[in-house]
Amino acid sequence: MAKTVYLAPLEGLADAPMREVLCRHGHYDRCYSEFLRVTDLVMPEKTMIREVPEFNTGCKTADGTPIGIQFLGDNKDTISKSALKAYNLGARFIDMNFGCPSRFVHHGGAMLLKEPELMHSIVSELRQTLPDDCSLSVKVRLGFSDQSEAPEIIRSIALDGVSEITVHCRTRKGLYRDDALNWSALKDLHEIAGRVKLIANGNINSYEDSLLCQQQTLCDSFMCGRGAFSVPNLGAVIKDKAKPYSLSQILKTDIEVIETFSKTDRTQKVVMDRAKQFLGYARAHRIELKPFFLVFCRCQNIKEGLELLEEKIKSEEQNESWNN
Repeated sequence: MAKTVYLAPLEGLADAPMREVLCRHGHYDRCYSEFLRVTDLVMPEKTMIREVPEFNTGCKTADGTPIGIQFLGDNKDTISKSALKAYNLGARFIDMNFGCPSRFVHHGGAMLLKEPELMHSIVSELRQTLPDDCSLSVKVRLGFSDQSEAPEIIRSIALDGVSEITVHCRTRKGLYRDDALNWSALKDLHEIAGRVKLIANGNINSYEDSLLCQQQTLCDSFMCGRGAFSVPNLGAVIKDKAKPYSLSQILKTDIEVIETFSKTDRTQKVVMDRAKQFLGYARAHRIELKPFFLVFCRCQNIKEGLELLEEKIKSEEQNESWNN
């Protein structure tokens, strides 16, 4: 069975320029915006377009990857009206975030996992407000404190008209700890979800991970997050068993990060901060990059950063040539 792979919203990591780079290499079936936080006021269209410039390109990234627009909040009325505005701007995939574990979110994101009735109310209002040709999905975790909460959570949001539920296979309490991950807890939730498709999320960073996750969850669709930095072609790796990018290819991708962010109004410091951020997450799984990362972090400008990357790429290409 063919696999489907989505790029996660990645709050604070995957804004529009980074989405452009990651989707160009990742071959994802869909990506998602960072969450749009809705308060007691309906979000203005100009704010949405500023945060998600893909509204100007048919709600697709530069390489043609469709983008889902994700909302976060606890006011069903303003969320639904904001989502309808997004639809009128061209969005055809709306996602509701009940999974973000940040303590700065307050009454929203994963904090609402403690309130299934409120989640039900928000999702129900969204579905009633949005036109039928707009897909509605929801992102959750296995629970707030304990995965025994998962059945009630899924039951509260698996409504008619919800197309997909992405389940991050940790609780909010578990944050992103490796020992808190439990793919197998997703297996028994399919029956509760009924016709709503479940998407597995959490530490799916290789083809082998996807096979094991598929076996444990019975899911054929996956959402990938931080692994997209260490394996920029992760979607193709999972779907087509493509060879993961070499170190030189990862470094070349970081050059694209610099080039892409340089085309925006970001300052030189911000451009370099994002290039360092990319490499920082890449070396989390490719520890061979750590010595170079420490050197790269000391560079102060784009010219120096590009020179360091190009020099390291030449070195790695020589090593790769010898090893092959």
